[in-house]
Amino acid sequence: MYYLVNALLVLAIAFFFFLPMTDRCTARMKLYMVCALAVVLTVSATAFRPHGSAPVMASKG
Repeated sequence: MYYLVNALLVLAIAFFFFLPMTDRCTARMKLYMVCALAVVLTVSATAFRPHGSAPVMASKG
């Protein structure tokens, strides 16, 4: 589920990134949406990570 949400956010960012700019209003909307989705992706990738067991290193002794 975690990877699906992040993949959808990346696709949404790509959609707004490749959206053509026809006027100033569209350019501003494109910039705001790409920035907002990038912030949401950053928060999602750092705060809601799947919690698994940490790898344990065996010590030689």
